[in-house]
Amino acid sequence: MIRRFVVVPPVPALLPKYRSSIDPVADLRASALDVVAAMTKGAEEVSILGSDRFAGAVGRALLAGAGFEGRVTREAPVALVTANGSAMRSEKAPGHLDERAFDFDDAVDLALRSADPRRLAALDPALGTELWASGIDTLRDLGQELTGSWQVSVPHADAPYGVLWWVAAWFRAD
Repeated sequence: MIRRFVVVPPVPALLPKYRSSIDPVADLRASALDVVAAMTKGAEEVSILGSDRFAGAVGRALLAGAGFEGRVTREAPVALVTANGSAMRSEKAPGHLDERAFDFDDAVDLALRSADPRRLAALDPALGTELWASGIDTLRDLGQELTGSWQVSVPHADAPYGVLWWVAAWFRAD
């Protein structure tokens, strides 16, 4: 049973091999590393969940960067979930502008901030796929499995390149 999890975007720029002297995602990286470090403190095992092709690599890079020395397993009480909002929030976004992106991202944002697993379970992964969002199916599935009360922190939410990225932490409250 998952007791806590962090949501981070599967952004390739978070991988060490793409880091340059000018970090285009410095704020995102700092926030993700801080939250991952806090969430994995004292944990012996962490799961990486996500459907994006960069999910595993980004998850492992953030765990290493945060100093996590435990094991990555398929099922653990602590999870690192990779997900991001739509990639269609502007004309220069990877998927160009789609007006549906704003309402969709608002629904995901509300679900992430709500501390209510039912809101995660109600997310629409088919629309997420149409809008080039990643990990929405993972968030929905997670919401269907979670029970009890939760506390939430969302220290980062931004869309600097037309893709909405969150860093969010959920802690089991009971």
